[in-house]
This record gives sequence, C-alpha cells and structure tokens, in this order.
Amino acid sequence: MRNSRPMILLFPLICFLSSTISILCEPNTLGVCNEKEKHALLRFKQALSDPANRLSSWSMDEDCCRWEAVRCNNVTGRVVELHLGNPQDSEYEFSINFTLGGEISPALLELEFLSYLNLSWNDFEGRSIPSFLGSMGSLRRLDLSSAGFGGVVPHQLGNLSTLRYLNLGYNSGLYVENLDWISHLSFLKYLGLGWVDLHREVHWLESMSMIPSLSELILSGCRLDRNMASSLGYANFTSLTVLYLSENNFNLEIPNWLFNLTSLAILNLSENQFKGQISESFGQLKYLESLKLRWNSFHGPIPTSIGNLSSLRHLVLGRNTLINGTLPTSLGLLSNLENLGVGGTSLTGNISEVHFTTLSKLKALSIYETSLSFHVNSNWTPPFQLEHLEASSCKMGPKFPAWLKTQKSLSHLFLSSSGIVDTTPNWFWKWATSIQEILLFDNRISGELSQVVLNNTIINLSSNRFSGQLPLLSSNVVVLNIANNSFSGQISPLIYRKMNERSKLEVLDISNNALSGELSDCWIHWPSLTHINLSSNNLSGEIPNSMGSLVALKALSLQNNSLYGDIPSSLQNCKVLGLISLSDNKFSGIIPRWIVERKTLIVIHLRSNKFMGDIPPQICQLSFLRVLDLANNSLSGTIPKCLNDISAMAGGRSGGHIDVLVEDYDYDTYMESLILNIKGRDSEYKKILRYVRMIDLSSNNLSGSIPIEIFSLSGLQSLNLSHNHLTGMISMEIGGMKYLESLDLSGNNLSGEIPQTMANLTFLGDLNLSYNNFSGRIPSGTQIQTFNPLSFIGNAELCGAPLPKNCPEDEEEEETQQPISVGENREFQEIAWFYIGIGSGFFVGLWGVCGCLFFNKAWRHAYFQYLDDIKDSAYVVIAIKLKWLHQKLGIYNAGNGEPI
Repeated sequence: MRNSRPMILLFPLICFLSSTISILCEPNTLGVCNEKEKHALLRFKQALSDPANRLSSWSMDEDCCRWEAVRCNNVTGRVVELHLGNPQDSEYEFSINFTLGGEISPALLELEFLSYLNLSWNDFEGRSIPSFLGSMGSLRRLDLSSAGFGGVVPHQLGNLSTLRYLNLGYNSGLYVENLDWISHLSFLKYLGLGWVDLHREVHWLESMSMIPSLSELILSGCRLDRNMASSLGYANFTSLTVLYLSENNFNLEIPNWLFNLTSLAILNLSENQFKGQISESFGQLKYLESLKLRWNSFHGPIPTSIGNLSSLRHLVLGRNTLINGTLPTSLGLLSNLENLGVGGTSLTGNISEVHFTTLSKLKALSIYETSLSFHVNSNWTPPFQLEHLEASSCKMGPKFPAWLKTQKSLSHLFLSSSGIVDTTPNWFWKWATSIQEILLFDNRISGELSQVVLNNTIINLSSNRFSGQLPLLSSNVVVLNIANNSFSGQISPLIYRKMNERSKLEVLDISNNALSGELSDCWIHWPSLTHINLSSNNLSGEIPNSMGSLVALKALSLQNNSLYGDIPSSLQNCKVLGLISLSDNKFSGIIPRWIVERKTLIVIHLRSNKFMGDIPPQICQLSFLRVLDLANNSLSGTIPKCLNDISAMAGGRSGGHIDVLVEDYDYDTYMESLILNIKGRDSEYKKILRYVRMIDLSSNNLSGSIPIEIFSLSGLQSLNLSHNHLTGMISMEIGGMKYLESLDLSGNNLSGEIPQTMANLTFLGDLNLSYNNFSGRIPSGTQIQTFNPLSFIGNAELCGAPLPKNCPEDEEEEETQQPISVGENREFQEIAWFYIGIGSGFFVGLWGVCGCLFFNKAWRHAYFQYLDDIKDSAYVVIAIKLKWLHQKLGIYNAGNGEPI
C-alpha cells in the first residue's frame, strides 16, 4: 500500500503530460476556434472572388481551425496563419482557374494573432495593397508576390516591427516613392521587391542597408539605373548572404562596396550593362557559392582569383561578348563547381584536361559560341558526370568526341556547328537513348540510321551528311528535324510503323533530302503532329485523306515535289492550320473554298501549280494573312477588291496575333522556312519569315483593273502582279504603300501616266513596269530615276529619265526659249563682227604699208634712211646727256673730300 501511493500521485501527472503532448502533436485537437475570428474570416471570404471554390470548406458549420488554408494555435484556437497562395503542386496543376481575386477585407484586422499571411500567385487585378495591413502588428511573414497588385507600396508596412519576411515581388504595377519606412523593419531577414518600380527612390541602398538583420535582398528588374550612382557609394550589409540585382540598367562599373559583403553566398548581377573588367576582388568573397554576371558589357580576361572561391558551385559569365583571353586553369581547382557557363564570349585558346582537374561535381558546361577548342586525349576519362553540355559553335571536332561515352547522366547534348567531320561511332546511338535533347545540326556528320531507333524527345540532325533510309522513331520523340541531308528511299516505313503507345511527335521535318515514292495513307497514327515539312524531295502521288485527321496541324509544307491531284477536302478538319505551302508541284483544280475561309492562315503558298478558276473573294476574311503567293498558275477573273480587309498587310510591320512560324521546345526553337520569290530572286526565308508581307499573283490570266483597295495595304513589302492581262491605270493611292520594297507590274496592258505619288515610296528598291502601255513622263525628283531603263522598256509613249527618250514638253520648252536665244546670238554676233573689223583693219593697214615698201625700192630706201637718221639723232642726244651727268657726279665727290 505504501508503494502504491507514489503511483497514485504519478498517474494524474502522466495523464496531463499525455494529453498535453497529444494536443501539441495533433493540430486542432481542441476543435474550437474563436467565434469572432470565424465571422471575420467569413467576411474576408465574402469580399474575395473564388472561381475554383477553393474556400468551400469555410462555413459556419465547420470549426474554422479545420478550414482549408487556416492554421490555428493548438492551445488557444486563435488563427495564426492563412495559406492562401495559389497552389502549384501536381494536384492542382497551377492554373489561372485557381486564382483568388476581388477585395481584401479589413476584417483581417480582427485576427489579432495572425503571424503568417500568404496571398501569392493570385490576381487582384491591379488593386492597391491595403494600407491597413500595416496595423497587423503580429505579422512575421507577409507574402504578396505575383498577386497582381498595383499602385504605390503603402508606407504603413513600416509599422510591422516584428516582420521577418516581406515579399512584394513580381507585381509589375507596384512602385515605391520612398523607402524611408523600410528601415523600421529592424528584424527583417528577407526582402523581395523584384519587378517593383524603384526608380523614383534614389537612396534605396542607404535605406535598405540600415536593416542589420537583412540576409536576403531581391531587387531584380526594379528599374535601377546609373542615375542612382550616388547611392552606390557605400553599403553596410553585415548579414547579407543573398543579393539579386539582375535585370536593371546600371551601365557602370561594379561598385566597390559589393566586395565588402564578405558574407555573400549568392550574387546575381546579370543583365545590367555593367562594364569594365571583372575585378580580381571577387576572390575576396570566400563564401560565394553562386556568381552570375551574364548579359553584361564586361571586357578583358576572367580573373584568376575566382579560382580561390572554394565554395563556388555556379559560375555564369555568358553573353559578355567582350570577355577575352583564355579560360584560366585556376578554374580547375573549384572542386565544388557544378555549373560553368562562359558561352557567348570572345574566349580563345584550348580547353584541356587541366581545366577539369578537380571538377568532379560538374554537371553543366556551357562553352557555346566561343573560339575555344576542345583538345583532350582520345582516351580521356573526365572526373565529372555532365547533365548538360552546350558546346554549339565551339570547336569540338573534327573527330567525334570519344569521351562523351563516359557520360552516363547526360540529358542535353548541344554540339551544333562544332566542326565535327566524322561518322557517328557505333556506340553513339545506343548510348544516346536516354538523352532528352540532341542538337547536332550544321556539322558534316555522316552515317546510316536505318537500323537506329530514335528515342530522344528533341532531335535536330539537320544540315549534315546522313544517308540511307529513314530511322525508326519511338513514341517519345516530339521534334524530329533531319532536313538537308541525303536520306533516300520511301517515307512510308517511318509513317506506317505502328507503336504500342500514342505518338508524341509534333514536328516532322525531312525537307531537302532525296526521298521518293508516295505519301502513305497512315497519318492517323501521328495525331500530335503540328508541323510537317517534306519540301524539296522526289515525292509523288496525291495528298492522302488521312492527313485530315491531324487536327492539331499548324503548318504543312510539301513544296518542290511531284505531287498532283486536288487538295483533299479532309484537310479542312485542320482547324488551326496557319501555313500551307504546296508550291512547285502539279496540283490542279480550283482553290478550295475552305482554304480561303480558314481564318487562322497566315501563309498561303500555292505558286507554280495548275490551279484554275477565280481567286475566291472570301480570301479577304483572312485578317492574319501575311504571305499570299498564287503565282504561275492558270487563275482567271479579277483581283478581289476587298484585299484591304487583310489587316496584317494593312497595319505596318505588325499584324496578327496567331504566329505558328516559330515554336519553342525547351532549349531548341523550330522555325518554319519558305522559298519565296521576291525581287525576282528565289531566297529562303526563315528567321525573318514572320516579318514578310507579300502578294504575288503573277503569271496567271487575271484581267480587269488593279483594285484601288490594294493600294491601302500600307504594310505590304512586295507586290507582284506581272504577266497577266490587267488594264486601266495605277491609282494615285499607291503613294500610301510606305513599306513597299518591290513592285512588279510588267507584262500587262496598263496605261496612263505613272502617278507622281510613287515618289513617296522611299523603301522601293526593285521596280518593273516594262511592257505595258504607260505614257507621259516618268516621275522625277526621286530614286525612280536611279532604276535601270529596262524597268520601263516596252512602253512606247513613256519618256524622261532614266529612258533616253525626251518628253515632247521638253522639246516644246526648247522651242519656246528659241527667240531669246536668237536675240542673244544677234548681240553676240555684233560683238564678234566688231572685233573681226578691228583685226581685219589692222591686217589691211599693216600690209598696206609693208606692201608699198616691199614693191617700191625708192620708198623703201627713203623709209630706212629716215629710220637711220632718227637713230643717229637719238644717239647724239643720249651721249651729251650722259657726259653732263658724269661731270655733275665728279663735282659732288670732290666736295666730299674723296679722290676723283
């Protein structure tokens, strides 16, 4: 009994501890929330918009501590946390449908113990951040990032003296007028103001450096610039470990105070136009783990002192085109380095094994677009296992890099334009099975792939020397680009092959090869296809009906083959078709009405076929159309008058928001290309295809006049209506086509004068009006006179420069000026006869005297005797005068005491 008493006393204590532990370990076990706070939360909910009904559990029937996104104190039942950020996990699959919006009710003020409020990734549609949030004195964490807030950041937030975490970033409509209030947040550790406009606050740095506890500062995209240089003189961040200043516009050298932040672990200064050399002082930041300086204007070498940063894991210096010199071997000492990015610089020299001596943790290597050469032994075994290798436009060849086969974790292999002139080794394709993305284009790699099963997500082997039959594809392939090779045989084995799983193939580009045979009617097995390019092969037959099953198809290019027949009506099932190119084939029949009614089309390229009939007027409904090429067919009728309704051609160089010409896939971009005849030359348009605006209806049987409406297409760059049967005159409205670069109206029956308004076409570089019935003067005072006369040949009544034929009015002008010229000539003649009379009189008088002396001997003797007498008299006079002068000089000298 004596021993049981302690047990009796201990039992209540055990029960109390058990219940306490249970309460502390299991949330909301009390099951009671504060009624006042429950009603406040319901009023808060009522002011919000909740399209996905995320707050459906918020009801009077439920304990508010058990509501979704609400956290209560387990002992008191008071609300302490609201987790209302838009969910981004796999269950909700982050979507705009889950965003909250509406108003933020001041009912939140009744949550006296709320320490955590997260409203991130919602959309409050530019509303201001409520100033009353500054009165919620218990808040320790406030996250309003990416929530669509706008207006000025309320200074009342400076009253949250216990705040540890403040994130207002990624609200592009927010701005700050001053940051004096920020210094009051003396316990703040994290400050996120990314993409908040700070350009009005010159002294941002001084204000922020007064927060002694601040360890993470995010100021990316805040419109900070060199005008704030005065605030870059000094900073006293004693605890700062993370600093993001990327995507601003400082445009100056890196300020020295940065090198005093010796606690920094992460520093991002990318995209700032920083200039000068990369300072050796970076070597002082011994705790630095991540240094990103890409997309700036640094020049000079990479400092060797970076090799002293033993903790460095990420070094990204790419896209500083003026960084030069060689890659420092000291980088090989960074044993913790995981990511090395120096692509897009002017580095030269060799990369050898010594650069990777201790880089056993290296996972990503980016040396693209440099003049570096990879020189390692053929039997080299790297110390690392790469996941990402980007060495495009860097010399890796001429031999295929043998060391790649040691890399078992590679997911991205980019070796395009790397100077490889070799056959793919036997081990390569089996080794490459697990690589997600392979880019080997623009090399001279050869080999046969007929026995290869490609399993990669994105494969670009274009512009190489691969040959033989086509490879096989697994269902994992999304992009296959093997254009510009020497593949031969039929396409049917690739298309016909059934797969156990649904094919993911979206892009199939086998253009510019030597494929032959017909297109198999099995396209139903490739339902995900969006881009098909089989141009410039030797394909024959008709377009199979099964192509109409490709409901996701955006671009179909079959140009330059030997295909024939009608365009199948099944293609009208391709509701999002944006590009159709069937040029240089043998298609016939009329242009299907569904084509000109497909409002998603931006390119219709049907030239050099056998199409006939009229141009359907429904084509004017294609407001996004940029390229219309129906040249070299047998179309007849008139040109539709409504072409000015095509807004993409009438709105300058923009126009149309549907653009299927470029598709981005992870690290690669697929671009559609077309061979277009502009300015009389066939050229490939790829990167600039999206900017082309052209109409080519040449070499058909079109008649009637050129509609005046076509001259309203001010964004048009090329217009070719040549070799038809067009009549009438060119409208004066042509002067409004301000972007027109090429105009060809040759080989028609156009008449009248060339309008003077063509002088306004300042971009016009190619003009052909030959072989028409134009008359009158060619417009003068413009660059039109610089065109070749052949541009106007075949117009018998046309005159003026640059033609050698003068205009009749020029000749009339000369005639009207003739009387004035006669008067001037008469005056000139009178003056001329005056001088002729003087000359002839002098001649006659001279020879009259000389003739008499010559023929009359007595006169001659008397004349010369007379001359002799004059000479003697002159001699006597001169001699007397000289004698007199001599005597005078002698007397003068004697008077001066000088001997004579």
